[in-house]
Amino acid sequence: MIPTQKNIAKLQAEKRARKHETARRPGVHSKIADNFIESAITHSNISALKTIYYLSTILTEEDLEHKQDQEIIKLTIDKRQTLHYTEMTAPTLIRTARQMQETSITFVDEDEVIEGMALVPRYRFVPNRNTIEIDLYVRIARMIVAVKKQYTHMNIKELMHLKKAHSIRMLALLNLIAKDVDGSEKTRYMTLEELQAFFGVHYANWNEVERKIIRQVKDELDTHASRSFVYEAEYESLGKGRPGFKRVQIVVIDR
Repeated sequence: MIPTQKNIAKLQAEKRARKHETARRPGVHSKIADNFIESAITHSNISALKTIYYLSTILTEEDLEHKQDQEIIKLTIDKRQTLHYTEMTAPTLIRTARQMQETSITFVDEDEVIEGMALVPRYRFVPNRNTIEIDLYVRIARMIVAVKKQYTHMNIKELMHLKKAHSIRMLALLNLIAKDVDGSEKTRYMTLEELQAFFGVHYANWNEVERKIIRQVKDELDTHASRSFVYEAEYESLGKGRPGFKRVQIVVIDR
């Protein structure tokens, strides 16, 4: 391009437009944090979810503000307290730590620099000792703390009584629904595709989702949680035959 006054003005206008668009987009760290939370809630098993939430309660006492992302912090945790709090056995906790060590988080910044970090770089269980050692990158630790902040209503001890991973996922969703509104009805509509994506399942129809997830989750939350929900399915005419499932309305209920 010949650097004429017209072309220079055009380039400057394009640069300003790109800067404005970048300012409107959420920061890379924010997007990664959201993805981390979504992944933790949607794809982890019940033991990993409980471990993440339990670590979030411990990490709130750590000074992460003045540390670099690449630094590693070392946590020494009371084993008996952890097992009692999470209601897990020692073999389950060790297996969960191993699974978390095999899980990596990938970061991509504005310059397309790719960086990978293990969720748990190191853990150490010593037989006949009441301590567990867990190492975490500061960047990962901040995101685990963000999980707790994102779901502030959730009573962590109450959560530990839940036996189904889907119940924890639903409880997190209910908290987000309640957080999104101010004085209005705490409700959300979800299609079959959205339900499948959120719970990580591939059921053929709404009846399966309702029978295998929604009813069971509602029963467990009604029994063990202070926040539950009611729901109502909506249907639409598909021509001849029975109407097809359109979406489900989920309404948050606090007790």
